[in-house]
Amino acid sequence: MREPVTPLFGALKQTNHVIEFQIAQEYTGQQIDVCFLPPMWQEILEFDTHAKGEGTTVAKIVTGNVYKPQRMGMTAVVNTGRDSNWTGHTFAQANLYGYGVMAWDPEADVKAIISEWTKQTFTEVPEKTIQFIERVLGESWGVYESYTAPLGVGWMVNTGHHYGPDINGYEYSPWGTYHFSDREGMGVDRTDSGSGYYRQYEPEVQTIYGERESCPDELLLFFHHVPYRHRLKSGKTVIQHIYDSHFAGVEKVEQWVNEWDIHKETVPKQQADHIEAKFGAQVTNAREWRDRINTYYYRMSGIEDSKGRTIYK
Repeated sequence: MREPVTPLFGALKQTNHVIEFQIAQEYTGQQIDVCFLPPMWQEILEFDTHAKGEGTTVAKIVTGNVYKPQRMGMTAVVNTGRDSNWTGHTFAQANLYGYGVMAWDPEADVKAIISEWTKQTFTEVPEKTIQFIERVLGESWGVYESYTAPLGVGWMVNTGHHYGPDINGYEYSPWGTYHFSDREGMGVDRTDSGSGYYRQYEPEVQTIYGERESCPDELLLFFHHVPYRHRLKSGKTVIQHIYDSHFAGVEKVEQWVNEWDIHKETVPKQQADHIEAKFGAQVTNAREWRDRINTYYYRMSGIEDSKGRTIYK
């Protein structure tokens, strides 16, 4: 769901290269669950590599404004298929549209992209319905992240088709280890006491990722193995964040479903039925993710949810 920008951006000073985005949602809901991706891409493009001093962003590198390579740019694994709406989920069209905009303007405003796509796609619906769709798209990446993989953890998906939860699906495979969960804690140590991967970044970035205290919470478990009771910058422990975020993600999708019951009458029936079916599938998926992840980490850690909610023990 989230990982740091590869240190190759900035380090490749005499090599033609492009950045590849994955519109196809292979690991982000596969166009069944809503997950609007341009906010993720914006975060990547705005990342400061410090390769030629402060302000050396990925966007400046891939547009050829840093090293002046012969070839540079942006490419993508797209999400078009045989569906009559091209992308399987009507809302997934926004990812293809957003990529097209950002390929021409990497600094494009994400909120403007949402607004443009929604108003062009739903041309004869009330403003309240437009606002609802825009809000769903704007919230969707964070919501999907909240009920799937927490705090920068890697894959927790089923092998092969990469859809749905399997906490240890890839954990013991030749591909690598992604969360290193044990009785005491979780996360992959990529600092000096582990693989040392973080040293491939520029010194300014190393100082951010190299210590638990400075590492952003959303990437903590990518770089550090920490105890379940480690306190995040939010004040929560890691284990409580896992419980809370998974419950909150399901509650948000359930809220979308309830609100769609109000708005669906304003949308053409075929489109309304399609969106309703997708939301229904997403609720089922989110509940499965919540129950399997929370149950796994309760059994692994033995630490109770402080709010006493149902976890299958």
